[in-house]
Amino acid sequence: MPRCAVCGRDVNAARIAYIRGGIFVCDDCFPQYYVKEICRLVQRRLKGENPIACIYCKYRKICDEHISRTLKSLA
Repeated sequence: MPRCAVCGRDVNAARIAYIRGGIFVCDDCFPQYYVKEICRLVQRRLKGENPIACIYCKYRKICDEHISRTLKSLA
């Protein structure tokens, strides 16, 4: 049984949300993984831009929290 790359739990095939190479990410961890590792717009938002595509993103709330924490840690 594969292990989630984020939380380390065993994940059955029905609960795998993302597979790439040897990386498996479960449904529970995928939103955080997507925001931190996959989304290319996060870097633009950290620079102060507000891309239009972010309006329609279903992970916007998680992204906002990640950006807030990142900016606070840099200040």
